[in-house]
Amino acid sequence: MPKVTFEIPTDVKDIIKKHAEVDWNKIISDTLWNYAKKIKLLDSITSRSKLTGKDVETLDREIKGALLNKYQKA
Repeated sequence: MPKVTFEIPTDVKDIIKKHAEVDWNKIISDTLWNYAKKIKLLDSITSRSKLTGKDVETLDREIKGALLNKYQKA
């Protein structure tokens, strides 16, 4: 399995060092894999989409505007 190196905040490093009984490699690997599966699903969905980036921005503004109106009236 390939190795990946990344930076973490000092506070996190201190917690990891303090709890050597935890399999941190497994936790990180599982977390990255779960996130990667979500990205893969999104890639699969968007690869079949006929929407353009402009279409998505327009829908985004319309949805946010409708939600704003809904909750301002509440």
